[in-house]
Formats: sequence, structure tokens, C-alpha cells
Amino acid sequence: MNTRMQLRLLALAAWALIWPFTGAAAVPPEPPPSAYFTLDNGLQVLLQEKHDLPLTGMALAIDLGTKDESEATSGYAHLFEHMLLFGSGGMLDSDARLAELRRHGVAHNAHTDHDLMTFEVSCPAAESAWALEQMRQTVFSAQLDPRQLESEKRVINEEILQLRDDPAFLGRLLVMEQLFAGHPYGQPVYGDGRAIAGATVEGLRAFCSPRLVPGNCALSVIGDFTLAAMEEHVRRSWGALAKAAAPAAVVPLAGRLEKSGEQQISLDIQESHLFIGWRAPDFNDEQRLPFGLLTHILGSGLNPLLNRVMRGNRQLADRVNMSYMPLYNGGMAVLHVTLKEKDIRAVKGEVASFIRRVSSFNFSKEDVLPRDRMHVLDYLGSAKNQMEYGNGSFRESSLNLSVACSRYLLLNRTPVQGSYLENVDKVSSSDLRRAAGKFLSGRKWVVLAITPLPGKAP
Repeated sequence: MNTRMQLRLLALAAWALIWPFTGAAAVPPEPPPSAYFTLDNGLQVLLQEKHDLPLTGMALAIDLGTKDESEATSGYAHLFEHMLLFGSGGMLDSDARLAELRRHGVAHNAHTDHDLMTFEVSCPAAESAWALEQMRQTVFSAQLDPRQLESEKRVINEEILQLRDDPAFLGRLLVMEQLFAGHPYGQPVYGDGRAIAGATVEGLRAFCSPRLVPGNCALSVIGDFTLAAMEEHVRRSWGALAKAAAPAAVVPLAGRLEKSGEQQISLDIQESHLFIGWRAPDFNDEQRLPFGLLTHILGSGLNPLLNRVMRGNRQLADRVNMSYMPLYNGGMAVLHVTLKEKDIRAVKGEVASFIRRVSSFNFSKEDVLPRDRMHVLDYLGSAKNQMEYGNGSFRESSLNLSVACSRYLLLNRTPVQGSYLENVDKVSSSDLRRAAGKFLSGRKWVVLAITPLPGKAP
């Protein structure tokens, strides 16, 4: 299969994120007018008309993130994102550009994670072409000001200090560092502060500019516009960007966690926090969707199973939440429990016992005989219903959809048939049990307890 055909299939899979779910027996509606193409400079582009509101959402995803950093450049990707988002663009200085964006009703933001950097814009439909041009200038024509760099360093260092005082953030950060020790995913997105303190404009350019090329990006624009006119504008404006080869990213697939680890630290807090982390499916793993449903059932749905385990008769926990983060070269699941320090040992025992049994659970009414189904809770059916509701709310936003599609084009390498919710509907209890057996039951984990300083607990 040639590269162009592979990209076309990826684009069709990305559109599956936004087509409505109609059920197996219904006739799927025609998708709204859309276009997918790759410019001569390598930029992937997805466009779709969406006329329910006079708004347009657009997102540019860049294959640049924490995974590309070394110890000497730790935090550079996030710092560079700040410089682009809040700096100057084209012929305007920073303050003038921000004022001009406000006058045109443009809301903009950006995010950096371990895999990608994403720039996001939402604007009135009448300003779509203007806003798209501003995004291009922001990312590809920004002027890096040394004075602004020093200002952004202070902002980020303050963010680091504030976030490290937040036990929820710090716990996930430390668990991730241990789960991916020795791997680029073990590095914090914000950096450790030391590399940032020594960053220069020349150093940022040397690190980021080679990766900031159209062939390393995907652009999605979804909203209230005419497809032909938007395509003409994108081809003319974004097609003028020069073609260049980005350095090959050498990021290994995260291997198995070789041994379990435990750590305990103390902060000036009132309640204790327990974090348990596991390696989980990567973005392209066939178990990603079943594991996402499993995580929902265990610790993030309306009445998660782990909540019952720890908040039953013994009342061992105050709050329970489990999250799952699939990355391109690995994945992480984290259970976060708030509790009393005296109950930490008991909770670890309960979780260990429960997780060992998950791969043999009945999650659906289909797992039992028909005569017994009225007495069985359909955990899988409930999770699917909640995902369908959440997907409907998600699809209402053009910006959500544009961000999802641009990221999907850069991360996904697995052929997908049918819409997202059609594939959710196909997941069975057996799929959940296989995912649990592979990634949870009997597997190594990382445990972190964050407790109050002596004398601080109520």
C-alpha cells in the first residue's frame, strides 16, 4: 500500500471520530461535506463543514513533545509552546497581536504533552480565514524575544512550584517517572527547572525549529464555512510554507515494567493520597478501546467497582478515581485514592486482591444464563451508554473535533472500520477480561503514598 493510500485510510478513520452513532440496524447518514489532502510540503489537512453554529474550530498538531527532549533540553517543548502562544507573530509585537485577536473574537490556546504540541483556535465563522492565517503566523513566523523568554521562564517556574504543591498532580507525575524510568515518557512535561533556567533563544530554536516543519504537522478545520473556499485558502496560505525534512524521532516502545516499586512522601496537606500505577496499552494497541472501557468500569464511571471495594462496609476511602492515558509508545493507568493514612496498607491489600480477580469477572448480562440476567448488573452496557452520551456532548464542539482529528492523524497507525461508537458497541466482556489479564492481573505496579506532615492530619 502506498503512502498516499495509507494517509487516506487514516483520514477516513479520523472522520469516524465525528460521525454520529446510529446503532447496528440503522442506516448510517451521509457524512457532512469534508476534504482530506496532503500539501506538497507534507502538511496533512482535514476540513469539514459543520453549520449548527456560526463558529469554526481549528487545531494544528505538531510531532514535537517531551519525548524529543534530553536532560539538557528538559522542558524546552513546553517553553517553546509558551513562546509561540504568547509571543509575537508576523509584523506585530506580542501585546498588539493579542489585542488584534480579541478584536476579531478569537480564543486561542496551546498544549504540550509527551507526544505532541497542539495549537487550538475557536473563532466566529466570518473570521475563519483570518484566524487560520494568524495561526500560521503564530507557529511558523513567530519572533522569539529574549526578554519574553525570561518572562516565560518565571511563569513556568512558578507553575512548577504550584503544581508540585498539588498532591493530585505530583502523585501522577512521580508515578509516571517510576513507570517509565529510563524512557523519555518518564520526563516531566514542565521540565525540572534547571534546563529551563539556562535556556536561550538560540537553544530553543536549535531544538525546536528542525521539528517545526509542515511534514511534521496535521491541521484540522471544522466549522461553518464553505468547503471549496476553505480548501482554496489553506492550499494558498499553508501551501506556501517551505518543505523540509524533520529529524527522525528515535523513541523506543516502552517495555515491560521489570519490578514493582513503592514510595512515600509527606506534604503540607490535610488528607492522604494513594496512587497505584500500571503500564497500559499504547495508542495503537488493539486493547486500547477495551482497556478504556475497563478503566471506566473499575474507577471512573457512575458507580465504579473499585469504589465499592474501598467504600463498602469498611469505608477505607473517601474518593476513588482511575484514569488511563494512551501514548504513542506506551500507556499508563493510575488509580488515585484519597483516604486516611492509617488505611493505606488495608487499601493496598484490597486493591491487590481485587485486581488479581478482574480477569475472571462477568461484566455483562451476556456472561450468564438468561434466567439469571435480571439479577446481574450490566457494567459493560452502562459504560457504553455513558460513552455514547459523552461522545454526543463532545461532538457538539467544533474545537474538540478539530483537536481530536489533528492528533489522531499524527498518532494513529491502525486501520479502523466503522465509527468510534460502533467499535465501542462491539467490545465484549471477553475483551475486557483479556485486557485485564494482560495489563492488570498479576502485573507489576508502582505505588506512591502522599501523607500529611507529622501533626498536620486532622
